[in-house]
Amino acid sequence: MKDEWARPRVNMKSNDANLNVRGAAFTLIELLVVIGIIALLAGFVVGGTRYASTKMKENRIRAELQQLVTAIEAYHARFNQYPPDNFVNGAANPVTNQLFYELTGVLVDDDKGGRFHLPGRQRWLDTSLVQRFFHTDGFVNSGTSPKEVKQCAAFKSDQHKAIVSGTGSVDDVEVLRVHVDWPANDPQAPFSAMTEPNIKRINPWRYVGHGHATNNPDGFDLWAEYVDGAKIKIICNWSKDVLEKGR
Repeated sequence: MKDEWARPRVNMKSNDANLNVRGAAFTLIELLVVIGIIALLAGFVVGGTRYASTKMKENRIRAELQQLVTAIEAYHARFNQYPPDNFVNGAANPVTNQLFYELTGVLVDDDKGGRFHLPGRQRWLDTSLVQRFFHTDGFVNSGTSPKEVKQCAAFKSDQHKAIVSGTGSVDDVEVLRVHVDWPANDPQAPFSAMTEPNIKRINPWRYVGHGHATNNPDGFDLWAEYVDGAKIKIICNWSKDVLEKGR
């Protein structure tokens, strides 16, 4: 009997508490591991989404680049020359170019001072505006009737934008645009000198014609620039790679 009473007693309550502490600690570690895995997966998802978005942007610009190259080559086949560029005082202005009008074709009314308008439009493009923005007195792809005009490309409404809004009977002055807008209030915006905020964000296709092109001396230079973080990306007709330059 004495030996029986001398046996140590087991504190079941204390052991249960210790087990609960161990179990709680193990659960906390598991939770931290799960949180870490979720954060890692979220990083992969965000990075993958950004990569996919970048590739979609690049692919769309490349598709539009190819459309324009095809249209310009069709223009060359029709007129035996590439579309003229905006060349003045010994330098080309690739931003403000008349590609939209040359590839679409314009109608001219010589009886009213040589005013122009796009087929299907009633408002006129005044010759003073043509001279002011494109430094030319007219367009090669023009005629007094639609039969005399060669439509080298059909552009959707979001592929060209007005950099100057006409008033009264005067039409807008338009350029072909890249679908990726320039960041708002950026001092390097192509039309930063304009006062209208929406015009400042227009990102035009840049073009330098034959005889002035530096990357394709026997042809023409055509490219798009857009802001991607701290870099400006360039997709062009003289390289298959996406080029970059600092801002």
